[in-house]
Amino acid sequence: MNYHQRIINQYIDAVIKEWVMYESIGMFDVKSIDTIYIGGGTPSILGFDMWDRLDDGLFSRIDKTVIKEWSIECNPESFGIDKAKAYSKSGVTRLTFGVQSLNDRELSVCGRIHNSARALEVLRDGRLATMFNSIGVDIIYGLPGQNIDSLDATLSSLLSIQHIKHISAYELTIAMNTPFGKHRKTLPRPDEDTVAEMYELIGKRCAERGMRQYEVSNYAIEGHESIHNKAYWSRKPYIGLGAAAHSYIHPKRWGNIEDADQYISLISSNKRPIEFEEVLTNRESAEEMIFLGLRNIDGIDKREFEELTGNQLCDSGSDKEARSLEYIEAGLLIDSGERLIPTSKGMLFADMMARGIV
Repeated sequence: MNYHQRIINQYIDAVIKEWVMYESIGMFDVKSIDTIYIGGGTPSILGFDMWDRLDDGLFSRIDKTVIKEWSIECNPESFGIDKAKAYSKSGVTRLTFGVQSLNDRELSVCGRIHNSARALEVLRDGRLATMFNSIGVDIIYGLPGQNIDSLDATLSSLLSIQHIKHISAYELTIAMNTPFGKHRKTLPRPDEDTVAEMYELIGKRCAERGMRQYEVSNYAIEGHESIHNKAYWSRKPYIGLGAAAHSYIHPKRWGNIEDADQYISLISSNKRPIEFEEVLTNRESAEEMIFLGLRNIDGIDKREFEELTGNQLCDSGSDKEARSLEYIEAGLLIDSGERLIPTSKGMLFADMMARGIV
């Protein structure tokens, strides 16, 4: 066993042990867990023996009869039909592929190890539709050198595959400490107007295929929305396992340390690998409710907001009400009476609107 394999095995052992630690202190009711999401990297890189250890040590402890959705993120290069069979046998119901682009030059700029031909070979395999309830893909727009035509070509190819029911489209954001960040001044990124046009194109092409935008970055055929991700936006409790994972059980939120070696070391010492922990105040919960609500098509429930904070959302005659009326007139927001709901355009301005009415 080489060093890389040994570290992965130690990491898997640590993830299983973290689950057991939570389970032993009664942190949650196993029967209340109805979604599983395996992501935050490239889970499909795991070999069959590693997947079996994770399945036996962790997933076997979960009551799968109550699971509504079980997703796993996959990379086209590390994925194969044999892995799909293993996932399906374990109970996985949904695959999502990190395609990012079907333009090989753009993939090279992203530093992706797969090419467009490999991605299409994987995605066009009709056997996926017989093994899983839903297949989704992730793409990125606003890439260096990307233009409307190259994005449209990627969308057309992906949307022509009938068993793809979900698309996540993320605008490129550049972190300072990444290769992109270090060379950001020399990378020919599309300007703001072009990026806005790309966003509109994605919405148009997805709508033509029958996909509804249900969150600022997500589009799906009805019934194929990500149940797990919607739980985040509606502030339902969740437990995250592994390095850099976050958890939330109202009113407490905590996050694990990012360094994998430290994470393994702490778990091995029977210590929780916590980087931070906080208890949300009512005001912080209200701010979060507004921020998340303005990112998705369900919007903000006024009654729920009042029950949480003791205050009305956008009190009559207040500056907040005046600003919300401005957003409504600008076509960014809809007031249904019971909810404040962002429009597709309004989702792009969720942060601005949240600051205005919080």
